[in-house]
Amino acid sequence: PARAYDTALLTSHVSQFLTDDREWSAALRALRWALRPGGRLIFDSRDPADRGWTRWNPVDSRRTVPLPDGTAVETWTEVTAVGGGLVSFTQHYVFTGGEERTSEATMRFRTEHELRASVEAAGFDVDRIYGGWAREPVGLGQDGELIVIAVARPQRTA
Repeated sequence: PARAYDTALLTSHVSQFLTDDREWSAALRALRWALRPGGRLIFDSRDPADRGWTRWNPVDSRRTVPLPDGTAVETWTEVTAVGGGLVSFTQHYVFTGGEERTSEATMRFRTEHELRASVEAAGFDVDRIYGGWAREPVGLGQDGELIVIAVARPQRTA
């Protein structure tokens, strides 16, 4: 419902999976519609200046994840395309016993300026943008993150 919520929290870089600018703008407008004036929009996005995707390769991203049943899955990320703010990749999974699975996705890496402009155009005031989870300034964080905190402006009535 309109103006029903105090906070909207987007986690796990979900904002980056909205790769089309129209889709992203529509999502922001819907979030603004759902938030009360003064409500908070909080989300994370990877900072394109960090170029984190350069570490998404079979060597640097490979890890073994233990599963509750005592088995494990080996996983790694492989970038398949980079351009126009978009990064496409394949996530590889190899389970105990040799079964292999993959998933493919594309993410949009928006700059601090692009995030700020799109959030403000949707009816928010940007309160803060941090450069990492420890509230570092943008560009100084070790996480390669942009943590956006915005406040819903009062909506004009006709």
